[in-house]
Amino acid sequence: MTTRTGQYAEFISPDKHRFRAFVAHPSRPPRGALVLLHEMDARSVNRVHSVAHHNPMPGLSQRIRGLVNEHAARGYLVVAPSLFGRGRAGQDHGYKYQMTSTGEQLLKPLQPVDSSRAMADIQTVVAWVQAQMPQGRVGIMGFCWGGLLAWHAACTLPQVSAAASFYGGGMTHPEVRSWQPMCPVLVHLPSKGTLMTQESMDEFVAVQRDQFESHQLTRPGHISPLVQIERYDAAYGFDHAGSRQHDLPASQAARLKSCSFFDRYLHA
Repeated sequence: MTTRTGQYAEFISPDKHRFRAFVAHPSRPPRGALVLLHEMDARSVNRVHSVAHHNPMPGLSQRIRGLVNEHAARGYLVVAPSLFGRGRAGQDHGYKYQMTSTGEQLLKPLQPVDSSRAMADIQTVVAWVQAQMPQGRVGIMGFCWGGLLAWHAACTLPQVSAAASFYGGGMTHPEVRSWQPMCPVLVHLPSKGTLMTQESMDEFVAVQRDQFESHQLTRPGHISPLVQIERYDAAYGFDHAGSRQHDLPASQAARLKSCSFFDRYLHA
């Protein structure tokens, strides 16, 4: 089967904020749409200037672009927005860069990225993919900070049909872990890590399991919790190939479970 390589496209949020997203179409009619949300420390090589503005518009790491192409090859319309362009006040802001043998690389934003404003960009992308396939279903998958945003989307966006969160930093905090999603969610938790303590993960599991009886998916002959939690004997960031935390067995297991999960809930 031939596959198409994704390309960058420019999007505009309702507040006129411009951002880029990496978009890949399948080689056949899509069986669903998938929005991929990157880590907070994703690197952007060779920053690109907006056509309409001279401000640099951060892109996405090779890892995320590879995942976009990978899931497009599985038959999904896939979009990965770059969420680095939001400052504390909602304005575009500067970045620290360094030169490497492969070009100019993003080190970090000069201001913290506002998650609530990033959600506006995610909503913009979700609306766009819905317009591309009105009868299709939309799923969201995120890693680290993107995992938290995927959890947020599952709990606030009724257009989302399924969500998967890989070690969503922040989602085990007391004010967040009791949120109730509106769609099936697959949560991948590590066994260790500084951004998610063992105690906070145990509390998240306990809170969500307490809600299982009132929030279940019922199918003929099958009852399953709305929130499916998988735990791995691996560190936070275990899916990030090339990092110190990468754990191949855990990564492969989580990816297979995620593929099966989306195949189940996104097919019309």
